[in-house]
Amino acid sequence: MNKTVLFLFSATGLLVVNNLFLYWQFFEFDLNLFLSNTIGIALFLEAFLLMLLLAYYFKHHPIGKYKWYWLIILSLLGSLLFALPFYYWLNTKDKK
Repeated sequence: MNKTVLFLFSATGLLVVNNLFLYWQFFEFDLNLFLSNTIGIALFLEAFLLMLLLAYYFKHHPIGKYKWYWLIILSLLGSLLFALPFYYWLNTKDKK
């Protein structure tokens, strides 16, 4: 895959998606409102479970020297849109 495309997706995840989430978390978050939003809960569960599923896949089918748990760390630091292309780039940057 083109390294520029990976970088653009990863940067979008880190700079756009993650910043929107952090803004919401610090300035607009209301636990009662969140718990009554079934779509919001479903999206959070989906993203979290997809992160675990992808980490499980990469544990059993590694693509490079960086272990599967780095995908979880990167996802928790940013977003899955940031973590997945960056994790892939890290593991394939030395391959031709």
